[in-house]
Amino acid sequence: MVSIIDGIFWGALLIVLGAWFIVRRSVPVHIPVIRIVIAVLFVYAGVRILARGPMSMDRNTAVFSESTMRYSPDRSREYNLIFSSGAIDLSSAAPASASIHAEVNVIFGSGTLRINPSLPVRVSMSCAFGTVESPHGRSVAFGDTVYTTQSWREGAPALEIHATAVFGRLTILP
Repeated sequence: MVSIIDGIFWGALLIVLGAWFIVRRSVPVHIPVIRIVIAVLFVYAGVRILARGPMSMDRNTAVFSESTMRYSPDRSREYNLIFSSGAIDLSSAAPASASIHAEVNVIFGSGTLRINPSLPVRVSMSCAFGTVESPHGRSVAFGDTVYTTQSWREGAPALEIHATAVFGRLTILP
């Protein structure tokens, strides 16, 4: 959603840029317009982040912040920590008649994933230049591995989680 300040900023920037392209041949002064525009864009982005914080449309995504996310059946089942730290609590996700699929991504950050060890849970752990640790000490630093709880059975309804860490750390806790 674009606010009125954003509209005024972009409108004014485009008007100034257009006017400059029209009169630049007839004005004998050399002004480094491209450098000024790039500098103004950086200043604008910095002021916007300071004023509003980084904008995230999804409550299951944290960017440059610290966050705690909990499972809710009516929300997205993708949880992202990007340049962030936080906790993702999926311990209340109880599969009844069908499996529940969730995705947890940690990119340049650190996070903890809470699961209920008494429920059937299967976690596919993937990692690139980071670490994903399971409750029993199994971890992956580069590649893939799988962690399952004792109550997990092939073909039965379960909580199926795909956990990925890229240049980050994800710890799975019971």
